[in-house]
Amino acid sequence: MITRDLDFFLDDGRKEMPSGVSAKEVRCKVALPLSNLPGLDLALNPYVGCEHGCVYCFAPDVLKRDRSDWATRVDYRANLPVGLSRELKTKRGVIGIGTVTDPYQPLEGVLLLTRKCLMEISRHDNPISILTKSDLVLRDLELIIATRRPEVGITVTCTDEGLAKRIEPGAPSPRRRIAALGELSQVGVNSYVMIGPVLPFLEDHDLSALLMEVKAVGCERVMVDRLRPRPGLDEALLGAKVLRTTSCLTDFAQMGRQARYIRDECVRLGLRFESAF
Repeated sequence: MITRDLDFFLDDGRKEMPSGVSAKEVRCKVALPLSNLPGLDLALNPYVGCEHGCVYCFAPDVLKRDRSDWATRVDYRANLPVGLSRELKTKRGVIGIGTVTDPYQPLEGVLLLTRKCLMEISRHDNPISILTKSDLVLRDLELIIATRRPEVGITVTCTDEGLAKRIEPGAPSPRRRIAALGELSQVGVNSYVMIGPVLPFLEDHDLSALLMEVKAVGCERVMVDRLRPRPGLDEALLGAKVLRTTSCLTDFAQMGRQARYIRDECVRLGLRFESAF
């Protein structure tokens, strides 16, 4: 629970964090709903809304949330660890942590909801699969290792720090994320880089640079997800001063060529290539 010395209450019951993000406590009725994602049986999402603010994010559309405040108004499921403890007595299968909203966004550094959930899971026999865009995941490394067959994916879309700051303004730098992949690999965690989405305006040399940096830190698995066009994406990228024209967003032949290029580069570099979803 956020304490009153860390925030103040807004008129609508939300709490304003020092970062300017407002957080609201919500109650969840089901901690582990079924997942329809490949390889996952159950889903665990401590938060709704994400401070990373990625311009290409599809989650607001999936959850039918207003995109304009997705990165500044975050709901946190305070009772999730309690409900999780109860449901783990009967529910079995692979738990996907962060299937819709990043479980290691900055708010997690204060609330520790994901960490509390991992403490519960580590007492049971459920394998876990975490997907995040933050090196904060390393904070919980001892708990992750304590779970059965842990898997951790870290999303990195580019190595250009300036570009990343424009399209993923609230996320840790690509350098930090790639370094985190190295630490996970060094301790034997089944880890992978998620290149998702593959940005259609990136050149081949940009993709090669990313793959070579991933290989250099010891990560040997690459997962690729395509860009999913959505209403407002072109305006968001233009607003981020990433594109002058949005024609590449509907160039599906180019997107397919990029995926094949990444696959071929993975073969050349000795990396394992996988398509996501």
